[in-house]
Amino acid sequence: MPASASEISEDADAVSKSAGQKWALKTVLTGKYVSVGMNETDEKEEWILRAQGAAPKKWELFTLHTNHAGYTIGMRFIATGFFASSEFSDVDPRTGLLRARGIRLGQWQQFYPEYLNDAPPPGSPPGSVVVALGTKEADTDPAVKYVSADLSASGDGRLRSRASKIGSWEKFVLEPVPNEEGAADESENPPAVTAAPADKVNVMTWNVCANAKQCTWSGGLAGYEELADGIQARLRNPGNNELPDVIFFQEFCEKHAKRIEWMLEKPVSEGGTGRGWDVRFAPIHQQAGSGPLIQKQCSITDKDGQTIADRGAYGVAIAVPDTNTWYKRYDLPSPEFEKRTAVCAVMPAQALATCSAHLSSGYTEDDPNATYRSKQAQKLVEITKTYEKQGYRVVFGGDFNLVPPYPDADLAHGGPSDTLNVVYDSYQECGQLGDPGALRGGKPTANGADGHPTRKLDYIFSPKNAPISDCTVSATTGHSDHWTLYGSVHLPTG
Repeated sequence: MPASASEISEDADAVSKSAGQKWALKTVLTGKYVSVGMNETDEKEEWILRAQGAAPKKWELFTLHTNHAGYTIGMRFIATGFFASSEFSDVDPRTGLLRARGIRLGQWQQFYPEYLNDAPPPGSPPGSVVVALGTKEADTDPAVKYVSADLSASGDGRLRSRASKIGSWEKFVLEPVPNEEGAADESENPPAVTAAPADKVNVMTWNVCANAKQCTWSGGLAGYEELADGIQARLRNPGNNELPDVIFFQEFCEKHAKRIEWMLEKPVSEGGTGRGWDVRFAPIHQQAGSGPLIQKQCSITDKDGQTIADRGAYGVAIAVPDTNTWYKRYDLPSPEFEKRTAVCAVMPAQALATCSAHLSSGYTEDDPNATYRSKQAQKLVEITKTYEKQGYRVVFGGDFNLVPPYPDADLAHGGPSDTLNVVYDSYQECGQLGDPGALRGGKPTANGADGHPTRKLDYIFSPKNAPISDCTVSATTGHSDHWTLYGSVHLPTG
């Protein structure tokens, strides 16, 4: 019997716009995959997790999330949109029963992974790891209870948090599953270019600061309605009053993507653009030791410590015309603290590839010496060159957390300035005003303590034969600590 809408997370549509890696969990002993049980006779049976699936399909797929730097993980199941929970409050013998119905990463939705040295069974895909999952009814509990699958002859494979040690029933294989719905896997190439006409592409980039509590969103964190209002207020380029064709977002929350898509598609009279859009999200990850990359969650508490609604993972997004049917996430070289990401989408009929990125911050725990930002800049060029080799004109940008080469600046002031030369050597930037030979500088966009930006950290790059006009910044920061950057890219005939 199919589940009704009220029994599935209202955010299920929202998270469908994410390029996050999907995973499945199978038992080492039987090779059966953990599945979400659908609407059984007893209401109490809904969403129970059982090791019974023959293959990783919809009811077995989930994404991994953390709000503790990978030290704990949560599993958000695709079928329900909810997190797996260990339900310690149920009466015996159901104590610790696992069900996929948690609305946020609370204590019962967090698992303490122990990555074992056991080799994954033959046939496991690359990237698979053998793991045991510890749980705690309360964070102060001195010991964990391990998730166990009932694999006895009379058992039905139900998962419970009940074992005091790791045995054969407590060992699982965590395995990556190929992405679906247009998201490309690592080795895939974009569709072939079908045309390369002369074109003008209006581009906007904005670090919305949705997850930094020092920003001035309500409670320090962006909710959807407030964020939508902020984006609507900035849609038109102050230089030419035109609406964007492509938008790069940084410090963005996953569950906002689909809703921002709906907002952009509203009629112009209602604050939208009056045309179809595709908004795609790519998570920033964290990692604990040798474990897999885990999606970092947007904070669920405001600056006063009050709990707010779960907003999904934290990362970057790209908004492009709905002619896009292909997009791809790239992991950038990064310190363990935060594994940075980029996301690209293509429009074959325009021979246009677009990419949004957010480089490391430079804080003490996140690339203080700019070692990784140098590697990230080089990686971005390598990524964009792969599209050029296939006939695409590439437009990309975002918050690079570095000042441009001119004027020269040291680490303390946003440098080293020459870090981005590798990008400028192949492309021109909005601030060069259509002349790739001009000084590599531009208007400041961020970090203004008095309401005015003092440093340029945000960028729009285009091919050297595609000049950018109307390079402007927004009149105010609004709720973010970044001003919005705009530019109109003039693509020649390919």
